[in-house]
Amino acid sequence: MVFPSIDVEEVGNTGLFWLFLSYGYVLYFASNMISEGSDLLLLIPSMAGLVGGVVLPLLGAVPDGAIMLFSGLGDIETAQETLSVGVGALAGSTIMLLTIPWALSIYAGRVDIGPDGKPNYFGKPKLSPSNANDYGDKTGVIINPEVSQGGIIMLVTLIPYFMIQGAAMFIHGPTEAVAAGEKYW
Repeated sequence: MVFPSIDVEEVGNTGLFWLFLSYGYVLYFASNMISEGSDLLLLIPSMAGLVGGVVLPLLGAVPDGAIMLFSGLGDIETAQETLSVGVGALAGSTIMLLTIPWALSIYAGRVDIGPDGKPNYFGKPKLSPSNANDYGDKTGVIINPEVSQGGIIMLVTLIPYFMIQGAAMFIHGPTEAVAAGEKYW
């Protein structure tokens, strides 16, 4: 079964740009609809916990799943290439969505650190203008024990990924040889 694809030579650069804008608008509109619908779902008090913990993450995963589905369509050679691009884009966007808010919260939440090593959370101002551009040991944030525990849990859950990646580092060669070296366990 062959799925239709758009060749750049058939539509030209202008047509390709129009398709880019059209698909972008459809994704933007669909994202807004999911956002508005999830806000309406949270208005039901008895269902707020279920909606916030189960439904909203599923609704957020639908666009990612659609991207992966459509990047894997087509003949096997093309699908393998585009699927790897789709997986890379999904992983990159997830890492970006985790890293950027974390870094911005650290930057925005930092306060002056006193000579005794304690943060100035209750002083006025919390971050003095002379330390506003200092990123060394004069400013910082304090981490709660829960954050440390969460970090340890994250590191422990990385172990299976490192095991898989470590094994994959030793398999080199053409695709057939790599596939022959893979095991289901």
